[in-house]
Amino acid sequence: MLWILGVALIAFWFVLKVILHKGGFSHILLLTGISLLIIQFAAYRRANNQKIPSRR
Repeated sequence: MLWILGVALIAFWFVLKVILHKGGFSHILLLTGISLLIIQFAAYRRANNQKIPSRR
């Protein structure tokens, strides 16, 4: 879910900044989107690195 939200915020920032040439608080969208992607990536890596003990 955070992947989608992060990409949506970055896309919205791109539309505001590059296409519409609006400034102001649009950089907050970029920083928030990148932060969400980093948090989700870290959580994904942590979940995949945990070893599941076998029942032998």
